[in-house]
Amino acid sequence: MPCHVQAIQVVDQSKADKVPNISTGIGFLDHMIDQWNSHAQVGVGIHVIEADEDDSKDNSNDSVQNRFAGKNQVELLTIVGNALGSELKKVLQSNHHSNQESKFSCPLDEALVTCVLSSSNTKSDKGSLVFYNLAPYGIYPSATGRTKIGKLETFAIESFWKALAESSTLCISLTKLRGDNAHHIVESSFKAFSRALRNYLDPPDLWEPQSANDEASIRQQREGKVERKTKETSISVNLLLNGCSKSTHVETGIPLLNAFYTTLAQEAHMTLQIDCQGDLWVDDHHTAEDVSIAIGQCLTQALGSKAGLNRMWVGRALLEDGTTVEVTMDLSNRPCFVHNLHETLGRQEYVEETADDDEFANKSLLSCEMLEHCLDSLVMNGRMTVHVVVVKSSTANESSVADVVLGTAQAFGRALRVCAMVDQRRAGTTASSKGTLSV
Repeated sequence: MPCHVQAIQVVDQSKADKVPNISTGIGFLDHMIDQWNSHAQVGVGIHVIEADEDDSKDNSNDSVQNRFAGKNQVELLTIVGNALGSELKKVLQSNHHSNQESKFSCPLDEALVTCVLSSSNTKSDKGSLVFYNLAPYGIYPSATGRTKIGKLETFAIESFWKALAESSTLCISLTKLRGDNAHHIVESSFKAFSRALRNYLDPPDLWEPQSANDEASIRQQREGKVERKTKETSISVNLLLNGCSKSTHVETGIPLLNAFYTTLAQEAHMTLQIDCQGDLWVDDHHTAEDVSIAIGQCLTQALGSKAGLNRMWVGRALLEDGTTVEVTMDLSNRPCFVHNLHETLGRQEYVEETADDDEFANKSLLSCEMLEHCLDSLVMNGRMTVHVVVVKSSTANESSVADVVLGTAQAFGRALRVCAMVDQRRAGTTASSKGTLSV
């Protein structure tokens, strides 16, 4: 293929002077690489030209942006991957915080891709694409998935990651956990890599309590208040992102729901005060739903435009039997809730076991179907994307439904704490390649 990289730069954004535009000759690939700028906070630019191409021509029209669509795309993406990897290697070599391994899962609506980065331990210091399973790219056509996204041929994407890994000295794994839409799957993979790379480069205590980012977040004293009264419920909710949960008080009339939101607030390091009087003589539905709606609305108030926030994080909870609950969250303004809690919740009617009828006779119970609906209501009104992944242990003792539910609250709160934290490096800008979040 008679083309070469005419200009390239990959630097930490804080050291970037003027980064060249991204122009690979495939418009969709340009958009994907731009995720590095927004989510890895690495200034990246690359311009690929043919040997006889006039570099002064206008690159704004479709024919120029997709000028290499008819070329050998495996070769093109290999060239681009090698060039970016070689420049990224310089960034890695100059960074003194690099961690041994970094893992990040990134959601985009229904899609969820996990990226794992680690240092090469070979003598040649050559990286490798350890695992890659993004295909099929989408569910339509059902037999094959998409063969093209825009002008990018999907079969060529793997060659980009292989070349990037080998030339950067990184070992890269990309695992598709979920995904129906081809664009979402691929963009999720680039975002997951970008976030994993940023964490790989960052000092390990960047998002810890009492860190500089944490203190900057607490100083903002972000708050949300909702009061609502209907024939079914009377609710008052006050939420304060103040780095402390000591004053949290949750009273809904449903003990398990109280425990769920108290646990979530503790792990999110926020104050949550809830008083609800609901028609529990009917059932748990109106109370559980309305409380969750109100909490989500309070979060939306408190987070405001979400500019300058970290936006994405993964929270994990390890249960006693080794089961892991992982909550991946994106304060995206694109509400979407996806989970694999069905198998756990499907084991019984209520979250708490009700073998002893006398014990539960005067107790308002939270049904399993309402726990799912609570999470959905919270996510929709909090305008966030949330994926819950429960990974069972191989031990004989299975966690109770209540343990998994409270583990979900723990992981949710841990993800929310860091998502809502201010990233001072962003200086109030939005973590998005389009400059704003969906509205």
